[in-house]
Parts: sequence; C-alpha cells; structure tokens
Amino acid sequence: MINELKLIDNIDVLHDNKIVLYGAGSIGVKVLKMLKETDIPAAAYFCDGDPRKWGTFVEGVEVLSLSELKQLDESENLAIILASEQVHFIDQITEDIAWLKLRTDNIFTVFGLNMALSRNNKLSGLNGGHYNAVLNMRRDIFFASSWSAYYLEIFASWIEKSNVFLVYSLPKAGTLTIRRSLQEINVFADHFHRLVESPTPFLKDMLSKYRQDILNILKSRKSVKIISMVREPVGRILSHILYTVGCYHFLWRSIPTGKSFVSSITEIVAFRKWKEPDRMLMYEPLSWFDDELKTIFDIDVYAHPFDKEKGYSIIKQGNAEALVMKLEKLNSLEPVIAEFVGAPRFKLVNNNIGDDKPYKYLYKQVKEAIKIPREAFDFYYKDPRLAHFYSEEEIAGFWKKWENNIAD
Repeated sequence: MINELKLIDNIDVLHDNKIVLYGAGSIGVKVLKMLKETDIPAAAYFCDGDPRKWGTFVEGVEVLSLSELKQLDESENLAIILASEQVHFIDQITEDIAWLKLRTDNIFTVFGLNMALSRNNKLSGLNGGHYNAVLNMRRDIFFASSWSAYYLEIFASWIEKSNVFLVYSLPKAGTLTIRRSLQEINVFADHFHRLVESPTPFLKDMLSKYRQDILNILKSRKSVKIISMVREPVGRILSHILYTVGCYHFLWRSIPTGKSFVSSITEIVAFRKWKEPDRMLMYEPLSWFDDELKTIFDIDVYAHPFDKEKGYSIIKQGNAEALVMKLEKLNSLEPVIAEFVGAPRFKLVNNNIGDDKPYKYLYKQVKEAIKIPREAFDFYYKDPRLAHFYSEEEIAGFWKKWENNIAD
C-alpha cells in the first residue's frame, strides 16, 4: 500500500494531487510547516483516527474523519502522507486506510517524503528522529569532527583498561544488537566498522594520524576480545544502502540522479559506480576481514577453520581473541557469546531491526522491484571466501532467496 518509490522518483505527484496529512499530532504539524517552506502546495486537510479531533482545525487546517476522507477520495485525486515516525503506528494507519478501500495509491510516509525532498534538493525543516534530510556541508563537518572526538575519547579510555571488548564488524551485520545485549549485563564493548580507514575525510585523517598509537595501546592490553559477524552479502549490502542514505543526507552524493531510485541502487550493488564516496555505502563484505581484522590484529580469518554447521569460530592471535559468527546463526549462539565474554547472564536483545525502522517500507519495495545483474551474484556467491563460512546448501539457499531479483 505504501508507495515510497513513486514519490522518490516523481515528487511532482505532490503538485498534481490534493495533500492530506494522516495524523494531526506534532509530526503532522511539522510536516505541514515543512511543506510551507517548499514550493510544494501545503496540505489541504488533516485526517486522524481520534474522533475527538474530527471537525477541529490544526494550524488552520481542518481535521477530517475517516468517512470524510473516503468521500474526499471519491471526488478528488489525493496524496496521503502518514505523519508518524513510529513504525507500529504507521502499520496501524495502513490497516485503517485499507479498510476504507481508497482509490488513491499515493500513500507515503514522512521518511519517503524526506527522501524525495532530499533527492530533489528541496528544503526540509523536519528532523525525523535521526533521519535528517537537511544536513548541509557545515553540519557534515560537525558530524565528522564530533565522531573524531568520540573515537579519540574511546582510544584514550583503553589505556585505563586491562581488558578491551570490541564489537568490530561490517555494518548491518548484527553489531548493534550484540553491543546493546552486552550493555544490558554491564559488559561495555566499543563498536567499530573501520579502524584501518574511513571514507569520511576527517575520520580517515584521524585514523591515519593515530593508527600506530591505537595499535600500541591494543597490543599492550592484557586481552582484547573481539566479536565479528558475517552475513549473506547481497541482503547486507542492500540493507546498508537503504539505511545509510536514509540517515545521512551527505551520502546522497553517492546515489546517481536522473534515473529511477531502483536503477541507482542497482548500480551500487552491482559495482557499476565505484567512486570514493561509495565506499561508505559498500564496505565490500568479503574483503573486510583482511582489510580490517587482519591488518589491525594479524588475525587471518580465512587461514583458520570455520565450523559452518555451528556457525562460528574462535581465533586467538597474541593478546587478541576473535569470535567470528554467522548472523544467520546468531539466535543459537547465545551460550557461545556468554562463554566468550565471561558473562553467563548474556541474552540477546534485538536492536536496530529493519522492521522497526522507517525505511522498512522503501526496503520492501526495492526488494520487490530490483533486478541485479547475474554477474553481481556470481561475484559474491561464487567467491571461495563466502564458501569459507557457508555450506553449498546455504549458498544455494541464497540463490533461491534472490531468484526473482536476478537479471540475466
């Protein structure tokens, strides 16, 4: 029902239809004000599921009942924006709209609106949680500089610790879930995707400047416990792209314009647009262990056996010890993690789950529509490094999972 791609590819749909904001609360008011700051027509109406708001006016805009929305849909061409940032509320709203059996298929979320405004270089005054579509270059610099200070603070704290815990892995591979789960039992692990290099210039310069100091600190600790994850690569890359372009406006420069959004994403997944900014989106998955874990800790994952059935291996090198796990086996590996970190009470606490994120509707549409060249799947699934972690049966399952998305 939610049609994010239509809006992202053609923002004129907001000019050609009467806009209704479904949700007359604080987010609806923010969206109303945001539209007034653009050349897009302001919302004609609110609609809300709360009967107490029906017939009232919010910021001078009338609030319709559900039945009035149905009547309006029969006589007007509508574009409905679901004015909520909470996925469970959006799901409930879509159920209400489905019951109405509206004619319009122009139903969008605030996330989709922000994406469309950002891609079309239109002003957005709405900060949808941490999904902010109006970061200018000054904000980009502040963002990167703040992270540089954050990293330096972490590195300094290691000097005071005899034992360091790291969740050090590719993004969108369960890292935040692991870190949050450790925090719940007061085991504090620092969280990194890169220690060797960063595509962000400020972080890249900072890591280059302090890399030897970082290595010296880590090598002098009594122990460094590392948790790293591997995940089926196509799903991980696609999830990461959708997450990052939704969160950080400055990464839109990595997404080609002048073509459909799905076509642009396809180019990145298929390695057809490989420029420096894309490295933040890509994190080439099968090279990561050599690029990062081997470089920093001299842990050669591919030189050690991996138990494909159990889904993990533990590798010790000097004072460092790495637990490498398959994300697909994560739920069965609670006891392994508990023993590795010396915390019998360890339990997984799901965090950063895609179905709880505002981009889930766009992700669903992209997964249904995208057609990725077969050579891209060959690149990943025929790579012997993938076979180091996954059995032939598991890899065949990956092919099966994506069979409708393969373009021959």
